[in-house]
Amino acid sequence: MSDAAARDLSALARRCGLQEHWIDAHRQARRVGPEQLHRLLRALGVHCESADDVAAAHAALDATQRGTPALLVARAGYVLPLPQWRDGPADLVSGADEDVHPVTLESHAQGAQLRLPIKPGYYELRQAGQAAQRLAVTPRAPDMDALLGRSEPRSWGVMAQVYSLRETHLDPVLRTWGHGDLATVASLAKRLGSAGADVLALNPLHAMFSADPAACSPYSPSNRLFLNVLYAAPAQVLGEAAVRQALDSLPPKDWAALDQGAEIHWPRAAAARLQVLRRLHEQFATRDASLQRDYRSFCEQQGQPLRDHAVFEALHTFHIAAAGQIQPCTTWDKTWRDPRSRHVRDFADHHAKDVDFHCFTQWLAMASLAHAQATARNAGMGIGLLSDLAVGVSPAGSQVWSDPDSFLHGVSIGAPPDIHQPRGQSWALSALSPSAMQRRGYDAFIGVLRAALARTGGTRIDHILGMERLWLVPEDGDPADGAYLHLPVDALLGLIALEAWRHRSLVIGENLGTVPAGFDDRLRDHGIGGMNVLWFMRDSEAESAPFMAPEQWPRDAAALTTTHDLPTLMGWWHGTDIHQRRDAGRLSPEKTATQLLTERQADKLALWSCFGDGSPLPASAPLPAMLAFVASAPCALALASLEDIAGLDEGPNVPGTTVEFPNWRRRLPGNTMTAMDSPPWRDRLLALRQTRERS
Repeated sequence: MSDAAARDLSALARRCGLQEHWIDAHRQARRVGPEQLHRLLRALGVHCESADDVAAAHAALDATQRGTPALLVARAGYVLPLPQWRDGPADLVSGADEDVHPVTLESHAQGAQLRLPIKPGYYELRQAGQAAQRLAVTPRAPDMDALLGRSEPRSWGVMAQVYSLRETHLDPVLRTWGHGDLATVASLAKRLGSAGADVLALNPLHAMFSADPAACSPYSPSNRLFLNVLYAAPAQVLGEAAVRQALDSLPPKDWAALDQGAEIHWPRAAAARLQVLRRLHEQFATRDASLQRDYRSFCEQQGQPLRDHAVFEALHTFHIAAAGQIQPCTTWDKTWRDPRSRHVRDFADHHAKDVDFHCFTQWLAMASLAHAQATARNAGMGIGLLSDLAVGVSPAGSQVWSDPDSFLHGVSIGAPPDIHQPRGQSWALSALSPSAMQRRGYDAFIGVLRAALARTGGTRIDHILGMERLWLVPEDGDPADGAYLHLPVDALLGLIALEAWRHRSLVIGENLGTVPAGFDDRLRDHGIGGMNVLWFMRDSEAESAPFMAPEQWPRDAAALTTTHDLPTLMGWWHGTDIHQRRDAGRLSPEKTATQLLTERQADKLALWSCFGDGSPLPASAPLPAMLAFVASAPCALALASLEDIAGLDEGPNVPGTTVEFPNWRRRLPGNTMTAMDSPPWRDRLLALRQTRERS
């Protein structure tokens, strides 16, 4: 490639948002090669094989930039330039109630400008002779002070993996069937609320694959608009009598046996639950008329996206049954991959009962979530349930199948090589296309936000750094061959803040890893909280840096003991995470497990010196003291994982592994509700609660 061609390609990549130059975890300058740029540009839908292609792509970008965005996103009270408008009278129409607000556009050097209203919301700007312009007027997201109605709150809560919960009741109607569900969440929320907690944070509840329950990572969902129906709590919606009737009509089953293992057998547990749900669906026609009206109203409200998801679920089941093995939709015949094809329409008509079943289970799941949130609030929780918004979706899931034009294809979201993951990571996830979002007025993104905030008290956004840039890995490529793609960060964060304001919800983001310069300031500006995780709260970025005193932790971020991808308190103390990475072959070549364990011993001494009583370093993790250390931070919210309350060595997930460990399958020991009354759990919760009350 000539120097001129290389410069043109670099310029095109830059205009498309690709970052050619970047700094790796070792502070070394790196550059994306021309071949990688070609592959990534093709994935973005940009042809760049020849000089003519590159010139045509530049021309297309010029035309796009001259056009009017489908949705302009700007802060309330700011002045918005409108280059293609004229000064004079106009109308600002509220998108919610069609209220008309006369406004005057002021003269601007390149056209006109509008001083935006103070009240946030969605509007349409109209002026005679001018095409209407959609506007999103954004606020700061509400913080804990505003949501709880008190200044400088000292709230606390617990993080739980829904599936790990367990209730071992003699009555099968009241027990868990192989994994936790939203009934167990409601019970846990009631107990925590009565103890003074304000938040119960959950793993992602997104829709998974009913026909392939072994694909169980909640961070690789089928569809972020809908819920995992295996979490539905039918007795909370239809009543215990309906569930008992369904169970009695099925062949006898040892329901207790499903709950006895330390790990979940997802195919077996899912088969049992789906059998009950299908029987409930068959019996639903005889149920209370008000429930049937509620179900029909739900289907009308959810519209085409719900039907698409239900049709996909039925099609997925059909293909697996026909082939006798898992058949991802990416391998289906082309006619089945088009949700609007005649073949798909005919299939849906001929399998109307199956399609309705999948709509019905979504209704049950969403009603179950609403019930759990109401239970949390009625128990005294100021926020209630905190959902978790995964960073992307499976490319073989219903959301990409239903709306392929909204997603990037031929690439996966991932992470570049770093100290902890020297090979880098490719997460096999599809991301929303930035150009499609802008072209379509961010509708797909807004839909995902609304789904995350519906029926909850807020959401945690996984890998919120992805609002500014995503590491894209070419399909079948090495993670090190990827590149950063920049996104319209201010628009995305503004829309997050707007939807949080509209729902009166809490939003925090996982701002961990290599944080772009100025990104945390952007979060603060939009009122979005970050995360202070104990293991990363050091006085400097050096690996051996001493731990930062809790009073120095940033106040505008939640204080956390750990996350689902990091070691538990007990596991960190025992070096379990190091042993796991060694066993999985995931250690960096720079250091052996022995060296890392030696460094961990020094870290333990450093942490113990922050809160210990001068006695020798204990052999086992001093969990109450560690919990109190995190809880003493001046943050408005402190969260401890239920694994830490239980004193477990192993966490839910070991990053970078798939089959080496039982990721997303571990259950908490014993009956979760009974365990909360045990002295160890009670002492640890008390350390968390009392420290928050005293601080």
